Amino acid sequence: MHILTTQLVEFILEKYQLNDYILYDSSYARDKMNDQTVYSFETFWIPRGASVIEEENGTMLPEGTVQISIDPVTKRTTTLSLQGPSSIYSVPNDLRDPTTRIAWIESETDMIHGTHFMLEEENETFFSYVSCYEGIRLTPGCFIHLTLTENGQLDELFLYGPHPLDHHVTQEPFALTLEDIDLLTKQQIKWFSYPKTGHQYAHSVVETFVTQKGSILVPSKLDFTSSIEVNDVLSWTGLPSSKKYERYSFQSGETVTANDVITQTEHPDFHPISQETVNACHTVIKDIIQNEYPADSGQWMIRYIYRQHPYLAVTLSRAHPTSYVDQQRRVTILLDEKTLDWISLTDDQELHTALASVTLPELEDDQQDVIFNALRPYLLLTPRYVFDVSKGHYVLCGLLDSNHAYLPATNEVVLLRDL
Repeated sequence: MHILTTQLVEFILEKYQLNDYILYDSSYARDKMNDQTVYSFETFWIPRGASVIEEENGTMLPEGTVQISIDPVTKRTTTLSLQGPSSIYSVPNDLRDPTTRIAWIESETDMIHGTHFMLEEENETFFSYVSCYEGIRLTPGCFIHLTLTENGQLDELFLYGPHPLDHHVTQEPFALTLEDIDLLTKQQIKWFSYPKTGHQYAHSVVETFVTQKGSILVPSKLDFTSSIEVNDVLSWTGLPSSKKYERYSFQSGETVTANDVITQTEHPDFHPISQETVNACHTVIKDIIQNEYPADSGQWMIRYIYRQHPYLAVTLSRAHPTSYVDQQRRVTILLDEKTLDWISLTDDQELHTALASVTLPELEDDQQDVIFNALRPYLLLTPRYVFDVSKGHYVLCGLLDSNHAYLPATNEVVLLRDL
């Protein structure tokens, strides 16, 4: 066992005093949080004297198994799951009392309620919290899910996402108002269809993050990855290539080692995509598209190539869309990152064909004003810290949103949940 693994196992053993358990399995995993590589160390502990059952479909761990995952750098717990009745040191026997529950979550997460995390949803046995900074939510942020048994004992504590104490936040007063962004708000009012007595359409505001300078900021995804915008139309003449492009099976997940943790090896998805790789992908994708859609020369455009380790993902769209279906249609092709072997092709044509009968509404300027004025009393502008990839930290924005929609057929404003 690697010395780091031994140290982490001993840390978990001491923290939760798992003297009545033995370590069944442990492993490392690597993930992406905003623009950073994050590692985790996962362990499974089984009660002493319990038996593991080997079956055709896999291994069945005994009742009372405890799953614990921690960040190997900060040693914060990210998963604590009790598979059956168990009593773990430092975990209260009954977490139904709010004061007890919050105090325990604070001790486990190294966060302060109201300052670093706040409640989003709850019922009798499930509690969902989101990360914040001084009471203002972070996007993207950390999610804390706590599940209890009927008698209030811990079932599972699960954390996912960037920890608020590990990222820089630029703090400033929130001064943005709806009046400051009238023009931008009008541009964010979009139509959508809904299945009610046939295809109907309504208008509402698209959820938008607006900087205090009045510009739109698109939040990063938790799984940020290297990508290249291509925008190249695929054309060919003659018959498809005689080369056969067979589909290969998906590969298993990567193996992450203790040495990766020690050296903090960057996630493969962050590696830049070279022009040589782009050119090679272009050749392969062109042949695949020509074989799959031989009559569509000049009708497909490569939009993006991005990493999805151990694959390269290529998205294509229609080069000259003539309908709503054409505008929305996407084809995604996965290639093996090293060999460029063809792994899969996904065409979402059927999904968008279902909306083929939807006629896009064309609105005059005065109609747009009517819709805007009808929705204006229901617009919401909420402060939100949003991670800006270009700056590498969170900046204060306003979340423009609404819970209502305008129905042009009846000139009504209704709640979105009622559609």
